[in-house]
Amino acid sequence: MDQIFDRLERLVKAWVNSGTSSGDAYGQGTAFGRGASRRNSGDPDLDAAMAELDDFLDTSKTETERREAEEQKIQAERERRAREERSRAQGSSWSGGAPNAGTAAVIEDAYRYLGLTPYAPFPDVKATYKKLLFKYHPDRNASTPDQLKRATETSTRINNAYQIIEAYEEARKAR
Repeated sequence: MDQIFDRLERLVKAWVNSGTSSGDAYGQGTAFGRGASRRNSGDPDLDAAMAELDDFLDTSKTETERREAEEQKIQAERERRAREERSRAQGSSWSGGAPNAGTAAVIEDAYRYLGLTPYAPFPDVKATYKKLLFKYHPDRNASTPDQLKRATETSTRINNAYQIIEAYEEARKAR
């Protein structure tokens, strides 16, 4: 049965990569997408589907590793969307120069949300962030669904405030 799947894999690879050499298309190169540098087809949906198929067919990963990789992708997408939404909410992207009035207010609010005075030293920010996240982490506050929801919202706000301060500090150092 494995031989049938191997031949099917080579056939699908040949069909998807119709422009590749015949040696690679019939499995003399690497296995389907594993270790090979996949060409960009120009269609992001096809590329995403092929990447998902490659991950599924990759037998070197355990189910837990696949799940963790998927969770990391989802988390990265959420963070990207949150950054985009924050930049839209601020009205303009902050170039790293002196913050304008709207940006300064957002930065100061982030410091205050963490319980610090505005523009406190970054090591203090980091220590406070870790303490608050430890206290309000959803895994530590999951006794009831309502409490879990509140802890998730609080930890999300803590993370957002820290990310704003961290971006400000990085831009300030880059000047």
